[in-house]
Parts: sequence; structure tokens; C-alpha cells
Amino acid sequence: MRKFVGSTLAVAALAGTLGFSGSAAAATPQDASSAKVAAASQDAGDFRAAAPACVKAKKWYNKRFNRYVKVKNSCGYKVCFKVDLPASRDPKFSIAKRKTDDFRYGGIAWTKGRKVYRVSC
Repeated sequence: MRKFVGSTLAVAALAGTLGFSGSAAAATPQDASSAKVAAASQDAGDFRAAAPACVKAKKWYNKRFNRYVKVKNSCGYKVCFKVDLPASRDPKFSIAKRKTDDFRYGGIAWTKGRKVYRVSC
């Protein structure tokens, strides 16, 4: 759902910058350069795109009636992250610098996590 909404907004923004909003005006080179600057500023605003990949999920497993993920932080500072769960609110955790730890993100009836991604603390 997130990818669909994100891609829909990206297509709408691209169509607006290229002039497909109903007018038949041709795009000038100046318009194209301003669109590139706008796209670069949007990418810089997305924390996950600009962040180094220092948080990685090493192992997904079940223990008794809980779901766990083993996460490794290879950065030299504390990092906050979320576990991506389909059709659910993503739980937020933090891990100390250069440490590997296990995190319980749900019960056995929950869906399995898909990935781990960084967020701001």
C-alpha cells in the first residue's frame, strides 16, 4: 500500500512538472533543470534514502509464542529502526552502537516481518 501511494504521488508530481496537467505548453531546459533540483531535494528529505545501511536483520525466528528478529548495528552511534510488518503499525526500536541484539516484535499470530529500516530517533 505504501509503495502504491508513493508511486502514485511520484507520477502525479512528475506529470505536473512536465506540464501534462491540461495545458499543451512545451517544457523548456530551465524547467527540466528545476525539476531535477526538486527531485534531488525530495530524495534528501527521505531519511531512509540518505542513511547508510548499517542496520541489518540477521535472523528472523519464533521462540515460544513470540516473533523475534536479530539485528546488527555496524554504525559507531545509536540507531533507531522499525520492523516492516504488512497491514500493521511498524514497531520502533533502538540499538546501541556496534551491537547485535534480539528484538521481540509480535506474537506468533502476527504476520512475519519483511525488513528492517532506519528512522530518526
